[in-house]
Amino acid sequence: MPTSKPSTMIIIVSLVVLALIVFAYARRALPADEASGQNFTGAQPLVTSGDVLKIASFNIQTGKSNDGKRDIQRSAQTIAAVDFAGVQEVYAPTWLNRFGMGLSQSEALAKAGAFNFSFNPTRKRWFRDHRGNAMFSRLPVNAWYSKMLPDWSNKSFRNFTVAKTEWNNTEFAIINTHLHTKVGKEQQLELVVHEFDKHPRAILMGDFNTRRDSPVLAALLARDDTSDAIGELALDPLEGDRIDWIITKGFKAVGGQFLPKGVSDHPYYEVHLQIDEI
Repeated sequence: MPTSKPSTMIIIVSLVVLALIVFAYARRALPADEASGQNFTGAQPLVTSGDVLKIASFNIQTGKSNDGKRDIQRSAQTIAAVDFAGVQEVYAPTWLNRFGMGLSQSEALAKAGAFNFSFNPTRKRWFRDHRGNAMFSRLPVNAWYSKMLPDWSNKSFRNFTVAKTEWNNTEFAIINTHLHTKVGKEQQLELVVHEFDKHPRAILMGDFNTRRDSPVLAALLARDDTSDAIGELALDPLEGDRIDWIITKGFKAVGGQFLPKGVSDHPYYEVHLQIDEI
């Protein structure tokens, strides 16, 4: 019997070490998988025509407002009236959500605006998708795909997602992205612009973490076939510090709205578009 104590201690120590190893691995951030599909999640009524197309881009900071409170419903109400929203910094469904307990952030955002949606993870953690971006649509989506971007940080993984849709009998692509704050964001932007160039008519939106003095962005904005919808409408009073963008090709901006920081640590941008010649 005396020999059982060392054996018991060895087992306990081994279990503790194993638990620490599993915890360290589960806590580590890993890149999410790329994905694609034909339709968004949901069966909400679709908008196929109209006088103006309402498009929004909003980094919601996982629903956390400037007062430090996390309330996803405030973010949801902000985007609820548009036809299509590209949203950045969205938490993935939790394990409880996966077992049918409560709504994920994407589901809550979609429910408030009667949107169909696609959550597009960028990072895995705790043996599941942890966070990413999302698209919310009243437009018909015929196909979508999400591509991971190269990463040099080993923790802040980024992607872009393309949705192919149509409105007023015109097909086009919408691209949503959130680029890195520092390392490699110019290279990431180059790849996103390359994707944008594949589509004759397109809308590119998101948090680029990039001001207009970026060489890649400046070259994109200088082209004859592109329009900086937010800038052309003079929506943002702090234009020189803007890092969120809605860039169009084959559209003209006819209106929109801007909401300052408050619901999130980013402003909210909404533009109203009409089809233009290409």
